[in-house]
Amino acid sequence: MSSPAIKVPADLPAPHMQICAHTDDDLYFMTPDLLQSVRAGVPVVSVYLTTGEADGLNLASDDPARKTATPDYPGYTAARQHGIRAAYAAMITGSRRAPWVRETLDVSEGVVAEINTLEEGRVTLIFLNLRTCVALPEQKVLHLWSNKITELGTLRPSDSPIPARGDGRTLTRDGVISTLADLLTAYRPAVVRVMNPDPDRTRYDSATDTITYCDNSDHTAAALFALAALRVYEARDQSHRPVVESYSGYCNKLQPDNLSPAAAAEKFHYLAIYGGEDGHECTKGPGQCGDRPLGNRAFNRYYGQSTTHRWRGSTTWLQPRGDGRLTAFAVLGGRPVLWIQDTPGGDSWSGPETLGLWPDGDEARCLPRLDAVRDGQGRIHVFAVRALIALDPEEHRREVMHLQQDTPDGRFGAWQSLSSPHDRHNAIRRRALGMPTALTTSSGHPQIVLRNFGTGLSARTATDGGWGPWTDLHGGTLEGASAITLRNGHSEIYATTKTSMLRWHQPKPDGPLARDYATQLARPAGSTTLLEQTDGRLVMFSRQPGTGWLLAHRQLEPGGAWDTQPQLVDTTPGFGSVAATPLAGDSAVVLVQRRDDGTLAFSRQPLDGSPFSTEWAPCGGGPFAHTQAAALDAEGRLVVTTIGIDAQLHVITVRPTDEGVNAWPVRELSTHLPPA
Repeated sequence: MSSPAIKVPADLPAPHMQICAHTDDDLYFMTPDLLQSVRAGVPVVSVYLTTGEADGLNLASDDPARKTATPDYPGYTAARQHGIRAAYAAMITGSRRAPWVRETLDVSEGVVAEINTLEEGRVTLIFLNLRTCVALPEQKVLHLWSNKITELGTLRPSDSPIPARGDGRTLTRDGVISTLADLLTAYRPAVVRVMNPDPDRTRYDSATDTITYCDNSDHTAAALFALAALRVYEARDQSHRPVVESYSGYCNKLQPDNLSPAAAAEKFHYLAIYGGEDGHECTKGPGQCGDRPLGNRAFNRYYGQSTTHRWRGSTTWLQPRGDGRLTAFAVLGGRPVLWIQDTPGGDSWSGPETLGLWPDGDEARCLPRLDAVRDGQGRIHVFAVRALIALDPEEHRREVMHLQQDTPDGRFGAWQSLSSPHDRHNAIRRRALGMPTALTTSSGHPQIVLRNFGTGLSARTATDGGWGPWTDLHGGTLEGASAITLRNGHSEIYATTKTSMLRWHQPKPDGPLARDYATQLARPAGSTTLLEQTDGRLVMFSRQPGTGWLLAHRQLEPGGAWDTQPQLVDTTPGFGSVAATPLAGDSAVVLVQRRDDGTLAFSRQPLDGSPFSTEWAPCGGGPFAHTQAAALDAEGRLVVTTIGIDAQLHVITVRPTDEGVNAWPVRELSTHLPPA
């Protein structure tokens, strides 16, 4: 790539890069994370692979003129690109009409792209302009990925600075990967946001082995190209390791609404600007109105009311070692890393260092979610998913990886493959693998459960001599199971179904898991947090769909039915999973959650059956990537860790006292830089 158009301001922090298929993907699927980055002053670079020109008619879906209108593919493409410029301009300046610098960018194989910048680099938009015309059904970006076609043409938007001679130039599969890798090299982003490479299915025909996905194939292809480019970039620049986050697309409509009304309204506000439904006057023709087929229908498509991370973060990635030092685990640049507290209860940390021996020369990547648990001997076990993407679907791999300490104070050895419940089946089933949730059984061995292709759960349990076989626990769930082992040795697992909560429980310690479909618990907005009270009853903290409020349920008796009437714990809207760590004596627990503005708040909740508290205290710490974790250190302090939007470990300490949580001293420590 060679062009004077790329000017990365030296005085701004490392940007966040979104790699999208269409010009509204970042608004629809990566918000509110994207908005929080912008508000924090982080520059953003959005790369759009396709034109999204569809049928070429920039008219509302209910406009009678559609019946006789002539397709204008360059015009509709220009309208969509105008819409995204207007949305970002309003986001940054408050005005949709803020001026942009529009230039050309030479990319791979002689193709000329368009690059737009706002506010001297606060926002950069790059349009590769690969065609997705409905009249050319074989000319799909997913077909380019799989080599069903060898090249895909570009389309020059009607008002673009791209010279007319650039219209129709083509990119190959390697050309797209090379272009994206070059952009990653030029911008060196701290965070890279991609779409979902493995969407959920809506139908599967076992007789013909065909599957129907809930997502647009352009989204899938954009994610696969982005991950391939990241592997090229990470091999090219091993000193810079970004955080990667993946987002579901149309599959959001299968999930409970997990955004609060305010967060959803803000998302739809910018989508309305993009679609030209913000009441502005179109003075320069219909192309200046934005994406009219979307128009005011963004809400009615039902996939904007949620923002769903494909690889949902765990809250267990902060664990104490045998010597009392805390250890934080994460994934940077597709490889697992760790940070270690230098002294028990100290304020300084070392890292990031490579976590374990990942397979040498591995072209696969470690997906961003790590789950960690300590066994009966106090050794830490870490679980990950290894993902290999390929142009041939049969070559795709998804498998669980396991790493353990040799002693509670010892080192981590080599990662071991635990394979997949679907290793004997086709790649379609392997790609549907969920993320592992770990627990420790009554015998002290680690066990993992994860969602399988059939949408039930599969489990695998360690033994004295290794690991037992995969076991199908059946059921039908959404992603994000929660698990706990009680003091009496019984394990319980809860997962969200389409309508309620499904429970697996053990009639006896280390016995088989039985299913319970009659919990009568309402479907929450995401993963729940399970804790055992001092009287043996379980308490469950969850988010209410559509509000983002935090709720609590208690069992009526140990191992028995639940009180289905929830208690309100926090009516300030929040998002995502809640981290929890019991205080000394186990009669109370501290909860840490992400609020709607991307910052953290904490609360002390009873575990002795007394009334829940609605007192919450802010502790900053945001915005950040993935999910927060929390643990008590050797000095009895609450330690909260996040992976910041700068791809660094951030640490917050809170000193519990006998007073209310708003009087607890909070301290945010210095961040911990990756090696140069």
